[in-house]
Amino acid sequence: MTLVFFIHGVATKDAGYSRKLEALIREEFNKKDKPLPHFYASFWGNILKQTGQIWNWVHQDLQDFKKIHPNVDVKDIFRYQEFRQDFISEFFGDILTYFNTERGRKIRELIAQGLADFIKTFPQEEELHIITHSLGSVVLWDVLFSEKFELDDPAYEIRAMIESLNIDRKEQKTYLKSITTMGSPILFFNMMLNISSVKIKDFTEKYYHQPLRWLNIIHSSDIIAYPLKASINAGSIPTIFFRDKYIWADANGAERGARTFGQAHAAMAIGVSDGHGYYWGSSGTARLVAANILGDCSAIDSALIDNS
Repeated sequence: MTLVFFIHGVATKDAGYSRKLEALIREEFNKKDKPLPHFYASFWGNILKQTGQIWNWVHQDLQDFKKIHPNVDVKDIFRYQEFRQDFISEFFGDILTYFNTERGRKIRELIAQGLADFIKTFPQEEELHIITHSLGSVVLWDVLFSEKFELDDPAYEIRAMIESLNIDRKEQKTYLKSITTMGSPILFFNMMLNISSVKIKDFTEKYYHQPLRWLNIIHSSDIIAYPLKASINAGSIPTIFFRDKYIWADANGAERGARTFGQAHAAMAIGVSDGHGYYWGSSGTARLVAANILGDCSAIDSALIDNS
């Protein structure tokens, strides 16, 4: 059996966020008559900065505006309030929280603790597979490749565990076999992190016997997610098996209806939030993830664009 470790993304307040996808992955393993993996969902959403105070201020400003202009519909002059509050502010609030020095370190610390506990619970297992979503993919990218950290940062503890760099460890070494990123905004945040593709090449040098597998899954309606192959120059790195794969589906029925009637802008507004979270309940995602964990590269390459 293998170890599968989840790192969640923005606006995640439920520690059971990965259960649906875990169940779907188990189904795929059962179909192939393969031993089921062990799962661990790291969780740090409870330390992210709350945006409630921000919206208290916004609503107060809108009420004050209404008092001065009683005939104006504030829902029209400040449109899409629910979308702004439920997705946009949560997304940017969580991102900015991670890049806060103190809170970002705390997030990495919790991930390191979770990963250490997971590995110690199953010391006989040698294979580790990491699945990330949204901000979680940026966190992993940062942890694996950034050079900005202080020497005592938990990022180095995580690297030591998954790269087997700590020669003083006497317990079973665990090797990172695959990465799956879902709904990843790495492409844009790397403009700030400025991590060169050379760092990825250096990281994967020890995979000369068998390339590190990295699958980047993008839902068609997820405006946060983007392909990565060209940006990391994956084609010139022989020690990585990298693929961008797409889930071609409507995020919900309302988006499907709006697209059917040619209402592209409305469809985007309706579908973007559900599109970003679609991966967790997607059988198409589960099939791709299972293939990545099992090392079935031919299944990944032969798979049609999924619509489920």
